[in-house]
Amino acid sequence: MVNTSLPVFVLLIAVGNYFFTRQLVRYALVSRITDVPNQRSSHTAVTPRGGGAGFVLMTILGFAVYMAVHGLFDSVGLSVFLLVLLVIAWIGWLDDKNDLSRRMRFGVQSVAAVITILFINNLDQLYIPFTGFMEIGLAGTLLAYLWITGAANIYNFMDGVDGIASAQAIGAAVGWIYFAWLWGVHELFVINLFILSAVAVFLLFNWSPARIFMGDIGSLFLGFFYAIMPFLAAYLSESVQLGSAIFLGGLLIWPFLFDGTYTIFRRLFKGENILQAHRSHLYQRLNIAGWEHSRITSLYFIFALLCIGLAILFYHSADLGKLLILAGMTFASFGLVFYVRGVEKRTGTI
Repeated sequence: MVNTSLPVFVLLIAVGNYFFTRQLVRYALVSRITDVPNQRSSHTAVTPRGGGAGFVLMTILGFAVYMAVHGLFDSVGLSVFLLVLLVIAWIGWLDDKNDLSRRMRFGVQSVAAVITILFINNLDQLYIPFTGFMEIGLAGTLLAYLWITGAANIYNFMDGVDGIASAQAIGAAVGWIYFAWLWGVHELFVINLFILSAVAVFLLFNWSPARIFMGDIGSLFLGFFYAIMPFLAAYLSESVQLGSAIFLGGLLIWPFLFDGTYTIFRRLFKGENILQAHRSHLYQRLNIAGWEHSRITSLYFIFALLCIGLAILFYHSADLGKLLILAGMTFASFGLVFYVRGVEKRTGTI
């Protein structure tokens, strides 16, 4: 799984991103690519954004060079994977600089999702405990589209306090590295090791108080990266079934998926416009209640580590075990909801 050139690539990506991001902080300030605090913000100081450009560039460039060195460019799926991520990063960067319209952003994301389904993998079967793999036909295509665009946008929305999206990415990368090693899928192992090293370096700049935010170029990229990961895993290995790998993909970013999905339904039940900006996410409510960014990020990182363990147990469990794990995950997730409410009551912010 590990060849002699891999540690060199990882080191170059980490060091390259460190110096690139240092320069990017200065460039963003001079070019006024910044987040200015408003009533919906979780920060109080003008802060450069677009810092995700560093780990995006280093990951894509590093993996492209690695593919060229090891003769992997004959893989259509890997090439499309890189192309999709480049397009998403590009639209994210334009949004960081110019604040694009919602229609423009979602249109490009939709095209990227469709390309993924057509050229990497399509969800035509879904694993159901005690039933096995069920053919779902065209419904699978729709489900795949909703999964990719939904997971990517939820990830983007969750990037609201210092370090939280970086910490979630590190947790998800560790999980995918384990499964890539378990399945013997070298390319999957490498790309997740690259993103792990690049984002870990970025976290040095993004930890509270953040010197730079990752911006949409970073959060959309990471959202698409982890939304597509089950599709790529099934493409690279005949032994991996997308209909079950997508459960692993969901578990590995579950802290974000749960917070985002719960908040959407909570706002719908309250009659709010879910397309309008807000500060209703669980992590935002903790911030409003007085929690520091580092404390919130640490809580979500612990949650992410728990999800890695549950994803591994889910994979190795029989059907009954899988159902118990999903039930336990649901119980723990709503435990977070009640905990946040308790914090709000104690601080008088509810």
